[in-house]
Parts: sequence; C-alpha cells; structure tokens
Amino acid sequence: MDRVVVGGDKHPGRLHPVSHKTNLPVAVVGDDGTVDIAPDGSPVALYLRLPERAAEAALVHDLLPAGGTVLDLGCGTGRLAEPLARLGHPVTGVDNCPQMLAALRDAVGVCAEISTLQLGSRFDAVLLMSYLVDDADTALVRAMLGTVRRHLRADGFAVLERQPPGWAATCVPSTREAEGIRYTLTDLDRADGVLTATIRYEFDGLTAEQRFSVRDTDDDRLAELAAAAGLRVEAPLNAEATLVLLRTASPA
Repeated sequence: MDRVVVGGDKHPGRLHPVSHKTNLPVAVVGDDGTVDIAPDGSPVALYLRLPERAAEAALVHDLLPAGGTVLDLGCGTGRLAEPLARLGHPVTGVDNCPQMLAALRDAVGVCAEISTLQLGSRFDAVLLMSYLVDDADTALVRAMLGTVRRHLRADGFAVLERQPPGWAATCVPSTREAEGIRYTLTDLDRADGVLTATIRYEFDGLTAEQRFSVRDTDDDRLAELAAAAGLRVEAPLNAEATLVLLRTASPA
C-alpha cells in the first residue's frame, strides 16, 4: 500500500492509502475513451507508459550522501522518484495530479502546488525537472525556485532541467517517434520572447494534445532567477546543459 499526502491549506498532512491490483500502473482512461489530463495538460496515460529515468536517477544518486533525502517537485508518475527510492533514498514526490501520484510505490506522494508548498522539512536534494523552469510565467518560476530554496538544506543541492538554451527561439514544427509514441510539435507562435506551441501525443490508439508557453532559460536568465531565490548556479551536469546543478547562495 502506498501513501499519498494531500497538501495545501485545506487538507494539511492527511494520509490516504492508494491500493493497486497489479504491480504495473494501469493507464487512466475515461469510459468514453478519452485520456485523463493532469492540471498542466499532461496526459496521465502517457506518463504511466513512459520508462523510468534511470540515467538521471544514477546521476543524482552519485551526488547524494548515503541515504540522502530527496524532494522531487513535479514528480508525475515517479519516473525519477521511484528509481531514486530503490537506490536507498527517502524520496518525497510532489505533484498536483492525484492520478499521477497513484503510480508511486516506494516514494511518498504529496498532492500540492509546487509554488505554494510548505512541508516544513529540508532535503539533501531538491529536483525541479520536466522543463518547469522554462515556463513563460516568470512569477510562477520565481515562486517554484523559492520552494526549492525553502526546502533545501544549507549543504544540499538542487537539480533543474531546462530545454537546451535557444530551443524556444529556434525549434520548428517536427515529428518524432520513440518507444511507440509519436510526438508532433505544431502550431508554433512566438511573441515577446515567448514560444506558444502544441505538442501532440499519439500512443496505444489514443491521441492527446497539450498547449504550452515557454521562454528560453539561458545561462544569464537562470543565474538571475536563481540569485533572486537565494540559489547559485554551480555547473551543468550533462553535455547538452539541460541538467543544471544549483546550491544555496546564502542562509535561508
């Protein structure tokens, strides 16, 4: 039996059991054949069938002390949280979609908004993945980075994931296939430094579309946003510079 904590002002700290009939997550699809959609527009069924992010989990694991604690913000179905938990780390995963959190087994799930999260605990590592830092809403990004800093130990670290610098300004309509999923980027519109586009997912006979708006998070912008939150950029963690290591800049 897994645990999901319903966070926020209305239900602080309540624990709810989540049971599973099988060892594998079941795609959440409505009776009419439509895909269940998370608040941010992500199709839940898609994330339930995507593989775990084992390489990224190994990278974070190597940076952590033995048994180091992890807070995974925007954890979704636990593609990163679950392998980290199996590597011996107590992991708390935060997401605002209960259907996503229901897939967690080894990590503890908290259903809450990242921007207003107040767990009252600090962690050895805080993760903000899935390009959340690229969101076009700068105020929201600042709030999420404030959450990162608020929950990070003074000697801890954060890992952020962004699109390759320049992607929002240069990407073009395209289609690619990976692991039985077809991804189509379409309906691109650029204005005032913001890219708004649609990503279409086709998988298992289903189709789902997600409209999104992002900004390029280049090194200068990231450094500025980090500094405003009391963080400092230390180094990229991969050749593409899409994973970036941050540490605390001052006591919080």
